Amino acid sequence: MNFQQQGIQSGNNFSVNQVLKVDEISRNGQEIENQLAEPDLKQLQDKLLLLIERNPLPLIEWNTAFQVIEWNLAAEQLFGYSKSEVLGCQVSEIIVPEVERVQAIKIMELLIEEKVGGNNLSKNLTKHGRVIICDWCHTPITNVDGKLISIVSTVQDITKVKSFENALRENENTYQQILDAITDMVLVKGAKSRIIWANKAFRDYYGMSESQLQNMIDAPFNEADHTLQYIKDDTYVFESGQTLEIPQEPVTRYNGEVRLFHTIKSAIRNELGQVIMTVGVARDISEHKQAQKEQAKLLAILEAAPDFISTADLNGQVLYFNKAARRMLELGEEESLQGRNLSQNHPKWANEIIQNQGLPESVRVGDWVGETAVLKADGREIPISQLIIAHKSPDGEVEYFSTIARDISELKAAEETLVQKAEDLERTLKELQSTQAHLLQSEKMSSIGQLVAGVAHEMNNPLGFIAASVKQAKPTFADIVDHLKLYQKKFPAPGDEILIHAEEIDLEYSLSDLPEMIDSMTIACDRLKDISTSLRTFTRADRDYKIPFNIHQGIDSTILILKHRLKANEQRPKIEVITNYGNLPEVECFPGQLNQVFMNILANAIDALDESNIDRGFKEIKANPNQIMITTSLKNKQVEVKIADNGQGMSESIKQKIFDDLFTTKGVGKGTGLGLAITQSIVIEKHGGTLDVNSTLGVGTEFVITLPITSAPC
Repeated sequence: MNFQQQGIQSGNNFSVNQVLKVDEISRNGQEIENQLAEPDLKQLQDKLLLLIERNPLPLIEWNTAFQVIEWNLAAEQLFGYSKSEVLGCQVSEIIVPEVERVQAIKIMELLIEEKVGGNNLSKNLTKHGRVIICDWCHTPITNVDGKLISIVSTVQDITKVKSFENALRENENTYQQILDAITDMVLVKGAKSRIIWANKAFRDYYGMSESQLQNMIDAPFNEADHTLQYIKDDTYVFESGQTLEIPQEPVTRYNGEVRLFHTIKSAIRNELGQVIMTVGVARDISEHKQAQKEQAKLLAILEAAPDFISTADLNGQVLYFNKAARRMLELGEEESLQGRNLSQNHPKWANEIIQNQGLPESVRVGDWVGETAVLKADGREIPISQLIIAHKSPDGEVEYFSTIARDISELKAAEETLVQKAEDLERTLKELQSTQAHLLQSEKMSSIGQLVAGVAHEMNNPLGFIAASVKQAKPTFADIVDHLKLYQKKFPAPGDEILIHAEEIDLEYSLSDLPEMIDSMTIACDRLKDISTSLRTFTRADRDYKIPFNIHQGIDSTILILKHRLKANEQRPKIEVITNYGNLPEVECFPGQLNQVFMNILANAIDALDESNIDRGFKEIKANPNQIMITTSLKNKQVEVKIADNGQGMSESIKQKIFDDLFTTKGVGKGTGLGLAITQSIVIEKHGGTLDVNSTLGVGTEFVITLPITSAPC
């Protein structure tokens, strides 16, 4: 029993009038003080305070400023606040919900002004946030001059009472809605089989409204024999008061269709026990009867099926095994399934799959298909392809599970053979693809090398002629200029025609600019000579044996060839290449192949930097410029070459596959996936070195090449 209930019961011993004597005493306080001695007054005050404190109903006194000045124990228990917490506080601020405060303050103001009565209902709020409905009774307290000084309010929690009243009002409508919601037909009849009320299912079946059915015996479209039987059944129930069950009776629908119903008719009695009405509940069993026939057909099909078929309840208890299932498990046709669980049919590993995957997935989406196994009586495992179906009720609740399984022993054996053959073929195909790709790449690089070497060679002859001519032309032009200046000196007034022509051709500018033009041509020839040398260095044809080679020349020639990709463009500043070369001896190697290694790694570094620049502005890139750092050193009689970029780096998963054949992170048509695979092959297989990659996302990537200075021929 809660405190509020205790307070109501205790109230039988304390009348509300006794509590409200505070009002009367307050009004006549001055008279009492004149008549009683001080000890008597003190005793009376103590009694009043005790009466307030012990009052079973919550009692709150508040002044004209709406501040609490008295708060008894019952108020503490109802609202959850102690007396010390509320004294001096605004009543509306502590026990009135925020949305109700404006209205509550208006009522309190009217009470102070004595413009409203002393009772009201309101929603209140406890300390713990619970909203309750309270009945308030207010009594004004005045001084000897008749001036109101406070209000004493008694409170009663009527939340449950209000809820009960609302529930009673809703019950009648709810019951009718319930009866209208059910699919069974419900019909209430009075004396002489007259219809009083019918639910929606009945009205819809007859195609008639409630008013049309009122006081009718039966619909005119029903068979006369059927109607006569209904009257006999109603009369029996009305006169005997006994319940009548009719397993199967025909009822005609408004469209002439006759369906079968299972009907139960019962008597409704008044308070004297007299039968005043009958109620009939009829359930359409036409589909059920048809379903029974279909079920028999289905059972015959299941028994004839060659696959393992079973059903089980939600606990895994077996409900049904067909003949094929019994044969597979080596169970007799008459052997009882009582107490048998589906887990007995499977090995431990299969049960784990069924429990962790099969059943949850079938509940989620309706079915699950997988491969498990069943156990024969001697413990042998039979591999099966298993389908688990979760059968659900219309409201989505799982009612039982069914399983269809097929022995796949022969299929598994054939599958294993095919898998092995497929693996062998796949491995062979990959080897062929890799070999073909490497051959194509090698042939392509060889062709390109021959072409570039030929171009470089053909460039040398005209380049040499141009360079020699420019070199010879420089002193010749100088002599001509000196000769012209001598003419100008000897003939300061050459005539108007010569002066006009000199002005037209801007002779002075030409004489001063011509030496600079010759110097620029000399520089361009030197540049072309360097490019030709780099091309011949990069594409030098490898012999069938290794030769000494300057690694730094190979790297420099590669950088020169890639210089067009390193230059600044509209999207980014130039890529800085920082070389930190150690003092290295010449390395015995295949120079052409080694140059290809440098080309592949540097080209990938440029691609990585360009990719890292996506979504970055020109200024942002300039503030943190793209860089490629090349460091060479001699360690443990081996040459070490490090090529690092400050791009976006790569993940661990990509790093694991970076040297795989045909693997590329570039878009379609932008990469073959062969560059680094060939690079690794050249370094490791052709030169006996190592190639490692270090990468951190957001920091960059570093390739580390180590090469022996001398090595045995490959």
